[in-house]
Amino acid sequence: MTKPEYKQDFHYKVIRKRFNADFASKKNTGYVTVAAVNLVGTLEKSKYDKLLTYISVEKQKRINRFHRYQDAQRTLIGDILVRYLLCKRLGVRNKELIFGVNEYGKPFLVNSTDAEFNISHSGEWVVCSIDNMPVGIDIEQVKPIDISIAERFFSKEEVKSLMSKCIAEREAYFYDLWTLKESYIKAVGKGLSIPLNSFTIRIVKNNITVCSANETDNYYFKQYYIDQEYKMAVCSSKNEFPDEINFFNIDELYEELLLILI
Repeated sequence: MTKPEYKQDFHYKVIRKRFNADFASKKNTGYVTVAAVNLVGTLEKSKYDKLLTYISVEKQKRINRFHRYQDAQRTLIGDILVRYLLCKRLGVRNKELIFGVNEYGKPFLVNSTDAEFNISHSGEWVVCSIDNMPVGIDIEQVKPIDISIAERFFSKEEVKSLMSKCIAEREAYFYDLWTLKESYIKAVGKGLSIPLNSFTIRIVKNNITVCSANETDNYYFKQYYIDQEYKMAVCSSKNEFPDEINFFNIDELYEELLLILI
């Protein structure tokens, strides 16, 4: 499958999309921030080792247990991206960030109520969303899949909607529903304690809603095009999403990261 053109020109796209000085201004702290790191290529070992020192000892141990370097790099970049965005948004240093997890395993910032975050990764991408309200994000690489598994994870209404699509459209629509559902349960913060088939995502033209127990939950969604081989969705309790994703190339931003993650 042909890659989208922007990947071939990724270096210049990243430069044009670097964060500007007002990223952490009051004007922007009330809005969802959505960022993505492209993992094409391999981070130099010296840079990898340096970034590893800026995360918790517990996370270092977890990363060091990975057998595949790509998995370790993906997890490291995910943690670093969260820290970078939080430092920029809150105007703090990396060492001031204290993380915890709730009873369902969702990470949160212990020493600040001004920012919530969520992260997801798949294939060549790591994505993150930051907000001052509960937020969830999910990205999935579109791969051939047995559509029948929808009957296990989707509501009856969703399955009916999926099967109403022509065969050529079902795979893409499956991943639309999957990423929207995942972003929702991640925003709620209760993980898989909420069965995926216990609520319904309704997509009517450009309007996306979630319904649970015959009631409409007060959550909003936005889908982003990041790559023709991927589906991505963000969920928030308020309808204030950015129009674009902030794209990063970890090598180009390495020096800037070091300045912030002290």
